[in-house]
Amino acid sequence: MAEFDWNNYLETSKSVAVPEELFSHVETSLYNGIKQNMLLEVCHRNNPDVYWIAEITMVCGHVLRIKFIGAESDFWCDISNTKVHPLGWCGKYDELIEPPDAINEKYGDKIIDIMKNALMDGQSVSIEALNNKGLSPIDRIKVGMKVEVQNLIDPYRYWIATVCENVGGRLLVRYDGCDEDLQQLWIFFSNPRLSSFGYVTNKGSPWQFKYPGKVNKFSCKNKLSAQLRQSAEEAIKEPTPPDLFVPNQSLEAHNFVTGMKLEALCPQDMRTVRPATVSKVFNNFHFLVALDDHADDYEDANAAWLCDSMHPYIYPIGWAQRHGLAFKSPKAWKEGPFDWDEYLSATSSVPAPDYCFGTKQPLKGIEVNMKLEAVNPQNHEEIHVARVDCVAEHMVCVELLPLGEKYWFAQRSDLLLPAGWCDANNYALHIPDVSAAKQQPVEEVKLIKDDIKNSEEWCDRIYFNYKCYAGPSISRNKLSQLPKHVGPGPLTLVLKEVLNKIISASYKPAKLLKDWETEGPPEEGMRLEMLRAKLKSSTYHAYVPIATRRAQVPAFCRAACVRLQACPALFGTHHYSRPRAACPHACHQVDKATFHNGTERRGRPKGSVNGKKKKKKGAHEKRDKEQPSQEREKEPGECSPRPVRAVRKRASPDSDTETSSTSRDKRISDVSDAEEPELKKLRGARDAPRPFERDLALELKLSRNPLDWSVDDVYAYLSSTDDCKPVAERMKREEIDGEAFVMLDLPVIRDFLHMKKEFALQLSKHIAIVRWYTHNFEQNCGS
Repeated sequence: MAEFDWNNYLETSKSVAVPEELFSHVETSLYNGIKQNMLLEVCHRNNPDVYWIAEITMVCGHVLRIKFIGAESDFWCDISNTKVHPLGWCGKYDELIEPPDAINEKYGDKIIDIMKNALMDGQSVSIEALNNKGLSPIDRIKVGMKVEVQNLIDPYRYWIATVCENVGGRLLVRYDGCDEDLQQLWIFFSNPRLSSFGYVTNKGSPWQFKYPGKVNKFSCKNKLSAQLRQSAEEAIKEPTPPDLFVPNQSLEAHNFVTGMKLEALCPQDMRTVRPATVSKVFNNFHFLVALDDHADDYEDANAAWLCDSMHPYIYPIGWAQRHGLAFKSPKAWKEGPFDWDEYLSATSSVPAPDYCFGTKQPLKGIEVNMKLEAVNPQNHEEIHVARVDCVAEHMVCVELLPLGEKYWFAQRSDLLLPAGWCDANNYALHIPDVSAAKQQPVEEVKLIKDDIKNSEEWCDRIYFNYKCYAGPSISRNKLSQLPKHVGPGPLTLVLKEVLNKIISASYKPAKLLKDWETEGPPEEGMRLEMLRAKLKSSTYHAYVPIATRRAQVPAFCRAACVRLQACPALFGTHHYSRPRAACPHACHQVDKATFHNGTERRGRPKGSVNGKKKKKKGAHEKRDKEQPSQEREKEPGECSPRPVRAVRKRASPDSDTETSSTSRDKRISDVSDAEEPELKKLRGARDAPRPFERDLALELKLSRNPLDWSVDDVYAYLSSTDDCKPVAERMKREEIDGEAFVMLDLPVIRDFLHMKKEFALQLSKHIAIVRWYTHNFEQNCGS
């Protein structure tokens, strides 16, 4: 399948993506329940039996950066092996809670008021989030887990299924005991049809297990018991957390009565609205709506909805006509236009009153021609690039590309996904034909009036002058791949799109987003807008001030460029196609330090694509040149750690060949531009280090306990190694000190430091060695 780039496609089609925050089910899948500024009770660092309240300043999975209330400095904390609890835990279990001595000496009795103010404004981390050790829901779902799936037309009937795949929270499940009579089912983990294993057993009657096939092959009690026993035994191998799949507990009581008439979206085609009837009421919360054309065979024909009062696909009579949806008359209707009054009279039925239908909020943030990704309702294995065709209250009509088929979805449907979801989760995406010759012009649904274009809320084009100096945090290569401009369009949308594209072109999107974040109210004439930076399964967001008036745009762009330590003309309202002649700041001539503010490391990260290319050298020549630099000269009394030299075990020729070929096939897939050249150096060297033996830790002699290392000590240690030198600068920028260094593990390195697999594995070996040495520091010093 051809490579597809969402940014290029949006630029070519002159459209924007549906905002990611509107896909609440995707946001839920990534949220681990812990966020910045939350509070928790943490044991003292030198006395684990005494606790004090701490505030979270940074979240990296199970590793948190926290600060005690009243303290000025923060520190790293691994919640997987540290005594941390939600607020109120100490009082509940009669544990001692008091500030550390340094805070007590500084504030005295005032610390009580400081604590009260913090508790008044703060939010506690939940006990569930701490028990989950910082893992998001999609990280907690494992292949082989058992779930219980609710029947499509009966809220009390369930059957056990096994998770076969987990794609970003979208699960492929297989019903236990099924043959060829039931297909595997794609369903999002937050769908209310899913419950954790054991749900039906705990609920008891009338909840029951009933096989969902057309023929109930487990109607015999002995067969049913045997299958349930087998599923329970398999569930022990991969237990399902009880809080992971929870049915909707906030349902409102409905007022529907059996026999009421209404309109319903046809579940067979998801395109037309048809007359339907409340055919069964199960309880105060659930009822069944069946299409009138399939009143007798709705189960076999897939022509019914299991509903609650807020179900998005049922409507009062006349709703489709009022909102322009296609309405299809029932088969029993005579020739001519459909008339509800006549139909009600002929069927001796009454309509469902409007008050029976829960109030559904109209769509906000979704506009015609916006782009997204959508599941094909006729084949849930397919996900397509999609276009918003039209909207009606809480419903959105989406056209699947390149099929050209249009379907209606509720805004909160878990069949709708944000642009880029498939790429982020390595899932096949059906893409449109993006060739210029076949690009069809999109018909404008709403013409923008001239008075709007001339208003203060309209923004002209913002150009990316990628030939200007991009500063130390922006990848010149990524910048050159951005579209030439964004806009014209509504001011807020254009500026947000510009900043999002700059974030996507940076070496460290999350850090750039944090630098732009503003705490407290914005300055006069500015407005806070939420921006996001997405890396793999992690999503970072922050509120960033942007301009609100057209006249502010040039100054706003210039100020943003200055904060990037880039040429002030890097992006703005003017296009400089030939910077050597046109850039007003002559950034190609002046010293680049002119643009630096002194708060960041100067120059581009090592290996940047903007640097000069060096002539390639052979592996032997590289090693000969690098070996002298690996021996660091130390001043007397210097406390920096000594390097660990890689010792390679000799293997048989066969095993060596197999290992090297396998490692080449599974190289890293997501390293930053800055690290790529060093990675190639590692890959080309014939003497790549083998896994360290434990005996190497015994040879390591350090003058200080690694727990006392500063950021510079960690940098010096990694710089002196043969295999982790390329990541030393990265660790320094992340301010990783000795305590944080020994807390790191492979998942955190991959997911939050975003290192490639090769570097992550090499770094993990050093962490294991240093961690072992830390635990045995006194013994090693004594020897």
